[in-house]
Amino acid sequence: MAGAIYSYLADRNEVQNGPLDNPVSIGSNVAWAATAPKEAMLTMPMSDRAVSLEVGGVDHATGAPISPVTVTMTWQFPIFLTVASLLDTNLRQDAFYRMEAFGDAGMTDLVATSVVDGVDANVVPPLTDPETMRAGAPNQMRGDLDPRDLPLLPINIHVIVPQVPVVAIRWTLWGSAFRSDGSEDTGYRIGLAWAGDGLIFSRHVGKSGEGVKDNDEVITGSGGSAWVEEGIAKRTVTVGREVTDRTLRDELFKVALRSGKRKPLLYLPNIGDPSDQTSLGDPAANFLYGGLYRRSADHNQNYVSARYTSTSVELEEFKE
Repeated sequence: MAGAIYSYLADRNEVQNGPLDNPVSIGSNVAWAATAPKEAMLTMPMSDRAVSLEVGGVDHATGAPISPVTVTMTWQFPIFLTVASLLDTNLRQDAFYRMEAFGDAGMTDLVATSVVDGVDANVVPPLTDPETMRAGAPNQMRGDLDPRDLPLLPINIHVIVPQVPVVAIRWTLWGSAFRSDGSEDTGYRIGLAWAGDGLIFSRHVGKSGEGVKDNDEVITGSGGSAWVEEGIAKRTVTVGREVTDRTLRDELFKVALRSGKRKPLLYLPNIGDPSDQTSLGDPAANFLYGGLYRRSADHNQNYVSARYTSTSVELEEFKE
């Protein structure tokens, strides 16, 4: 299916397993803030982010890591892995990451990795068409977001791999981080770690769109005075499928029942062709339009025939 656009949807996050359900242990080679320990990235809400006390350096000539920060997650029993993510981070776009998944707790049996052709990836690929940028712009060379726009969007790292059983995952991070005002930060901030299995499906024969509502409230007073109470912006994504295979329809229905409208879902709009490991999809689209969502409307399914059905899912960006 060359040229097909595949999306990804998951509702089970194995790093959030309870103490009686294949729990995960987390380790690191650096210290983390006492008020924001590394364990914070295993739980919700994302506002309570884990904060490391140092960042990894970069050899700017080669991009090689210098004293990188590592985070390891080890499960008691194997989990099925197709996606590993770090959500709502403060890593700059030119920082680097490496994800390695292992079939053993000793991390000697490497079964999946984010490394492609021996090259580690930047946190965020170029997002802006260079032809639309003015000469001398601070982001002209790489085509990144303007540094002043970085706080507008969450920085998420997503790694999609063929389904494989794993016991341990190691994240390696190096490069600079930023504060909310754009200045350099002295530690990495990670809102939520995600690891687990999900659904891969092609989108979309039907319509799909993204919309943003800022939820600001304008309040008027006597004499024509007015002020604005700031609200949290909500982004809604509609994922439509005119014809969905019956088995996939049933899985989407179970995801809808498990998550309801309260629990988060991980949604990525373009992951390439999962049967072709050289096809990485569009990481920029996943950065800009993917991430953590929850259902904002009812989950609708209709039979088209005995074999096919139509499915519609509406998702709202999860901010809590």
